[in-house]
Amino acid sequence: MIFRANARRRLASLLALVIVLSTQAPLVSARQRQASAVPVQRATSRKLPPGTRRERPARTYDVLHYAISSSFDTPNKTVIGDEVVMLRPLADNFRSFELDASSMKIEAVTLSETDQQLQWTQPPDKLHITLDRAYQPAETIAVRIKYRAKPERGLYFVQQYRAGGSPAWVKPAQIWTQGEPEENHYWFPCYDYPDDKATSEQFITTGAEEIAISNGALVETRANSDGTRTFHWKMEQLHASYLVSLVVGNYSKLDDVYKNVPLEYYTYRGTEEAARRAFSKTPEMMRLFSQKLDYEYPYNRYAQTIVSSFIFGGMENITATTHADSEILSGPTREAQLSTENLISHELAHSWFGNLVTCKDWSELWLNEGFATFMEAVFREQEAGRDAYLAEMQSNTSLYFLEDLLKYRRPLVYDRYRSPLDLFDTTVYKKGALVLHMLRETIGDELFWKALHRYLDEYKFKAVGTPDLQRVFEETTGQRLDWFFDQWVYKAGFPELRVRSFYHPTTRKLTLDVAQTQSAEAMTPLIFRLPAVEVEIETRSGVRTERIDVTQRSQRFNFKLDGRPLMIRVDKGARFLKKLDFPQPATIIKTRSGREARDLELSVNGWPRKESGGTGRRQARTDRASGAAHDTSP
Repeated sequence: MIFRANARRRLASLLALVIVLSTQAPLVSARQRQASAVPVQRATSRKLPPGTRRERPARTYDVLHYAISSSFDTPNKTVIGDEVVMLRPLADNFRSFELDASSMKIEAVTLSETDQQLQWTQPPDKLHITLDRAYQPAETIAVRIKYRAKPERGLYFVQQYRAGGSPAWVKPAQIWTQGEPEENHYWFPCYDYPDDKATSEQFITTGAEEIAISNGALVETRANSDGTRTFHWKMEQLHASYLVSLVVGNYSKLDDVYKNVPLEYYTYRGTEEAARRAFSKTPEMMRLFSQKLDYEYPYNRYAQTIVSSFIFGGMENITATTHADSEILSGPTREAQLSTENLISHELAHSWFGNLVTCKDWSELWLNEGFATFMEAVFREQEAGRDAYLAEMQSNTSLYFLEDLLKYRRPLVYDRYRSPLDLFDTTVYKKGALVLHMLRETIGDELFWKALHRYLDEYKFKAVGTPDLQRVFEETTGQRLDWFFDQWVYKAGFPELRVRSFYHPTTRKLTLDVAQTQSAEAMTPLIFRLPAVEVEIETRSGVRTERIDVTQRSQRFNFKLDGRPLMIRVDKGARFLKKLDFPQPATIIKTRSGREARDLELSVNGWPRKESGGTGRRQARTDRASGAAHDTSP
């Protein structure tokens, strides 16, 4: 799932102002900067987000299969449901159980095979069912539930809307679902938590001119005597209940293919050209992700459908992604195109990270959303090169810093919240992607992708936690990575580095003093470990790269040079998430001119900008004008 891209763009614009005002140092002389021994204290005290500790519900059964029959009373916004839930006990003497169910009028609960009536009650947001006898783990139970629901969430009725413009086109009346994180139980009774996986099938009855789009394969379309049609969809691979979905409306279907996997794009009539353009790179994305992960797209079909008034940018319903029409039909500008590609690649990446391998509880959500955001950048790297990949990481950093500055700071794995939706924040998306970038840079490309393949292969169709990911990476690399996961996943924040350089002409020695100035608040480590930080130093005879291990609160590093440094870049490869306070000495700025001055302006902000576009160049000029280099790179 991803929030609206338009909102992200507005946040990015706001960030430019916030970062300049909040993190850049005033213009001071080189002597004043070098003489300053006390780091400037931050004005903002970081706090953890509000919430109470949440634990996974106690599972007493394993759902095997959902068979859901749905028809709709559209004028009254009502779902008429008839569902069979097949499950197996996890312990002996299983006599009763509860399903999540809200805003429902239960009409009957029976044993599916015998139609025997069962006792049931409706505690708040639950359906409690008492069975006819005690069951054992070797037995399978099939319970049939007839109900009506007027969903407050989870399923939405949208009226027809006629759009203006030329040519004119119509947004058809629609019914669509949005289950993540825990909202599918508003339209069908289920175990509504991600640590249980089952197969599913749906029998969706629509009007004569409408179609129903759902998960898995279309088994049958049946014409009914009353003029309606029933679409039978079946999803045969295990998946979490929040991924069950449907869309009903009058759609135009566009066909595409990746290898032997059919691709389907559903759009409004009259918008086919725009939709085809927006979805056109889906096969290329699928090919890249399959190759990188050495794991082919794991399902037999992939559909993408646009809907009106969608509450997010997109949602990775298994084999049947739903997109906001405002994102897919946003226009042909380059900015809109890149935003749409990021959205499409993000939701597709969930086919592996989130759908195939699923976080076992919402505190581990970064295993879904952080991976999908990271894979956006991987596709951008394939399309436009390393600088474009780093530009995506820079954007992730900027948005994460904005949340850190204006809202709160928290670890990636965090089990305290008011609602699961609170965890769908910039930390889990953007910092999650940055942590994977740093892991990739720390262990190297080959081992990184090898470990991800193993992770997917070992945990396919299962629910996982961060310890599972860590174990796979440690066994693949032969390295202990507890330090990495502790500081970047289980702790919060990032290092704030204050770097000062001194060149001694008589000895031709360059000294770098590196201090970590972050406060140990909101679960932020007092000391971050940053191995093999690249320091690029240029003199008149050429460029050299040194590597330093930052492991203490304050350290000094010395380098023997052949002459006065013309440029110093800390974390040249943009490997680490950090804030860097490193004003270049006046002697360096004074030494360089013309073309070299432009090179300096690109170097002082850690991010390679040769192909980053105009925005990056404008920000670099701002850094130079302030007299300080504030690196906000990972």
